[in-house]
Amino acid sequence: MESAIRRFFKKINALAPPDKGIFFISVSQFGVAFSFNCIMAFMPFYILRISPFGTKETMIWIGLIMGAAHVFAALTATLWGQISARLRPKLLFEIAIFGNGLIMLLMGFMDNLYVILLLRIIQGCMGGISTIGLVLIASVSPRERLHKEMSRFQMAMHLGQLLGPPAGAYIASTLGYQYPFIVSFLAITVITLFCHRHVADAPPRREIRQQGTLPKRGILVGWALGFAATVQITFLPSILPHVLEDFRLTGNEALNTAGTIMMAYTAAAIPGNYLISAMGGKIELKKLIAFATGAACLCQVLLIVCPGAISFALVRMVQVGCISAVFPLVLSIFARDAGGGTLGFLNSSRFFGNALGPFMATSIVAYSGLLTLYLVIAGMTLVALWSFLASRGVQPVSLSGGKPAEQQ
Repeated sequence: MESAIRRFFKKINALAPPDKGIFFISVSQFGVAFSFNCIMAFMPFYILRISPFGTKETMIWIGLIMGAAHVFAALTATLWGQISARLRPKLLFEIAIFGNGLIMLLMGFMDNLYVILLLRIIQGCMGGISTIGLVLIASVSPRERLHKEMSRFQMAMHLGQLLGPPAGAYIASTLGYQYPFIVSFLAITVITLFCHRHVADAPPRREIRQQGTLPKRGILVGWALGFAATVQITFLPSILPHVLEDFRLTGNEALNTAGTIMMAYTAAAIPGNYLISAMGGKIELKKLIAFATGAACLCQVLLIVCPGAISFALVRMVQVGCISAVFPLVLSIFARDAGGGTLGFLNSSRFFGNALGPFMATSIVAYSGLLTLYLVIAGMTLVALWSFLASRGVQPVSLSGGKPAEQQ
């Protein structure tokens, strides 16, 4: 058994690039995203099975349990960044990863919705895993490769989100509802071991460097652009039944089409992120951000004129392929000179986008329509982009009398 484990580690090592310490930070994030989405694919069915309440009350519970983690992750992301400024980021990374695994395991053996909601809230409070991963990458990556490492981190997350749901659904349907929780815990345990063996340690990411070099306005508009980009990714699933009705798709046909569309655009995020980040060495980062964001906004508006589900899916794939690269590129501009608290604050934009995107979509569609929704999201994103580019055009003045921050 021990020799088999060693051979497994050697095979993974052979796949890693020379800077495998940075590589395994992304591998760790893939494992967390895979495990998290492995259980979330069938979580509504699990809740329906164990709920003692009626249909309406149970639907409320499903919404609370599914959304609680995103809300509390958004509220605590900055805190995790601040903690990483005082304690070793690698140790925090390992504790947060394994803690999430334990929570997943416990949820699989609970039949009380109040307890499951509490566990989801705790899991959300531990959602700073990605913030700590960003702190580690910012600490150990060379400046010229920082945007690529941030993009690889994001691609690992998308890959976990893509592979987790079908794996969880298959395991649950084949073995039973408790087994995906067990598989998730085992996967987290293996990922924690990889992290401990291969991820380079880094000193606490203190805030001293950022005080005079990163203007608050620049950080705020960076947050706004990250939020708007995340909303473009997360708004659609909650209104897909309404969208497909316009294409005269209902029932099982609509359900299968919705699943195909979601898998297609999630998969498109990976090559889109890779191709755009690869251009970062040749094109100025703020110009690259402007191109990717503008193309995504154009696709956002074009969704309204798509005549059928296939054309809609193709435009959506291009949109997500472009917009998925924006958040890691924005982070890479700030990451080298930012402390853990600032990285945590910027990362919270993604969590708020995850939490508010579906709510924004359903609210606007309920009281207006799809055209209004698409124009609002595109307009909000373009305003955030304009503000971000304007802030990058202003040379910040160091409050401490030092040199201004490098402009990307």
